Amino acid sequence: VQPRLAGHGPTLFAGLSKHVDLKLVSRLEFGSGAVAMRYEPRR
Repeated sequence: VQPRLAGHGPTLFAGLSKHVDLKLVSRLEFGSGAVAMRYEPRR
């Protein structure tokens, strides 16, 4: 998964200077088929 936001303006990850290793901590699928995923940095 490559997190992205559609639209114009500043990007969500523009201020990051390095790769951040993330861990999926929850996933919620809605009736519409949309999926919400929550990540935390790996320690």
